[in-house]
Amino acid sequence: AQSTNDAYPTAIRLGLLLGHDTLLASLDSLIQAFAAKGVEFAGVLKMGRTQLQDAVPMTLGQEFHAFATTLGEDLDRLRRLAPELLTEVNLGGTAIGTGINADPGYQKLAVERLAAISGQPLKPAADLIEATSDMGAFVLFSGMLKRTAVKLSKICNDLRLLSSGPRTGINEINLPPRQPGSSIMPGKVNPVIPEAVNQVAFEV
Repeated sequence: AQSTNDAYPTAIRLGLLLGHDTLLASLDSLIQAFAAKGVEFAGVLKMGRTQLQDAVPMTLGQEFHAFATTLGEDLDRLRRLAPELLTEVNLGGTAIGTGINADPGYQKLAVERLAAISGQPLKPAADLIEATSDMGAFVLFSGMLKRTAVKLSKICNDLRLLSSGPRTGINEINLPPRQPGSSIMPGKVNPVIPEAVNQVAFEV
């Protein structure tokens, strides 16, 4: 009663939905942290730059508030897109979406049961043939994740640059040390959290 053509896309959608809440919670936590730093640093004056050249004054709080805002935009989009793109499944469409060789009541029953087991608001696709042949939802959702990853990478690069130094770099912020930097330069501390987040972002 099933085919890889309906079982696999359904499994992918379900997997994305199950991981989605964790992603949203992590993003929300990061946004709140940036927003808090925006308030904490509201009175800290610094130089704003374009092309890495001194431009006009700003506060460090404004910079961190902008980090919170840009990620907040993506959080809102991800929150809205997931239910719209991922809850409609083609389970029961079998090979090409016609449902051939499956009981007529199989699709409705299978989707209802899967929704109950997973706790996700799954529903049968309105057009099984279209849902079996079109993977546009995955393209759109992947693009949204990539957009978020690019923003995170940009923020990490900013934090890394702003913490550069301490003697000959910009050194406008201090990132907490997380591990020894070098065996031959014992005083050197690397920005390991931004670097680690960058490596994850590059994979998206």
